Amino acid sequence: MAEYSYDIVIIGAGPAGMGCAIPLVKERASVCVIDRATFPRNKTCAGLVTGKTYRLIEAIFDGKVSDGLFCFTSGAVKLFKKTELLVEAGLRHSVRLVNRREFDNALVEEYKRLGGVIYEGESGIRIDYDHNCVALKIGDTIRYRYIIFADGALSMAHHLLKTDKRDLAFGMEAYIPAEKLYTDSVDLYFGYLDTGYGWVFPHGNTVCVGLADLYDRKTDYRGLIERFVSDLGVDPKECTYIGAYLPYGTVIPQEKLGDNILLLGDAGGFTDPISGEGLYMALQSGAYAAEALTGSSHPKKAYLDSMSAIIRTVKDGKKVQKTFYSSPIHKLFLKKVVGKSKLVSFFFEEMVEDYRCEYRDIRRLYTDYKNSEKE
Repeated sequence: MAEYSYDIVIIGAGPAGMGCAIPLVKERASVCVIDRATFPRNKTCAGLVTGKTYRLIEAIFDGKVSDGLFCFTSGAVKLFKKTELLVEAGLRHSVRLVNRREFDNALVEEYKRLGGVIYEGESGIRIDYDHNCVALKIGDTIRYRYIIFADGALSMAHHLLKTDKRDLAFGMEAYIPAEKLYTDSVDLYFGYLDTGYGWVFPHGNTVCVGLADLYDRKTDYRGLIERFVSDLGVDPKECTYIGAYLPYGTVIPQEKLGDNILLLGDAGGFTDPISGEGLYMALQSGAYAAEALTGSSHPKKAYLDSMSAIIRTVKDGKKVQKTFYSSPIHKLFLKKVVGKSKLVSFFFEEMVEDYRCEYRDIRRLYTDYKNSEKE
């Protein structure tokens, strides 16, 4: 058994963890990463890469992003009520998609290429917060000044705050061969869930099919996705399913934790409550954390200050989410969106592709759309 010391220990090697670790190792910071999995590993995620997310990926790879990193590029979005097509809308800027198993592994390999230290397969670590040390399964001890949690919606750090699973969503996915279910657009399905949606996203040789909804322990999620897959014309018995808890609009109050503890990505509750997009907030929170850790004498405060716009987006989005999924409003939405391709394109490009408007100003955004229609 050996003992090592690093200024920064990051728990979790997904996009949030690597979004922090890669800039840090470029700055020659004293950092190591610990993950319970051995990469490559599977991850529940539709894999949508919007324009704002792509710019962060470019920064990670110093502008040298291989097209091979993406499994598909799509120029259209479709909305369905169950299997009834409501509207198909073209996009001015195509969106990219990634397979998270391959994408996350590419980030880890880039970190290793830069000389980063990582401990994989460490599923049984113990953290002594009083003495700032991590005991690894292999028997080694790692001491730290700062510990960064990027370990998902069920983060180890949440035990310190006694968070509730009822604030989370639960998602399930199935990957289906493209010859059995083909699409070349980003397809969103409503009507299967009360407070969530389904998706069918092209992933090259496969299609990613999933559902996510506010977590309810009484819900049969396996039964729901099997019904969804069956409605799509695929035999559910031919699919393999994976599931995971996901943030759904509740920001974790990490200011209650020690000044040397930061939460990134899903661990901090940073996922868009309307679109469900998590990759952007994961990578951006990682980048902000790296900047704070290398450029501020008070990293925790600097990090939370940088995250203020994202925190506001999540909190405001939660309010919009409650309204959007209320029965009368949701029924009206599904009725009014039929055939409105320009409306869907406008909102997708303004609120998903880039955050050009805050959720608190969504009524003004609709006014902007109506004005653009008159021009």
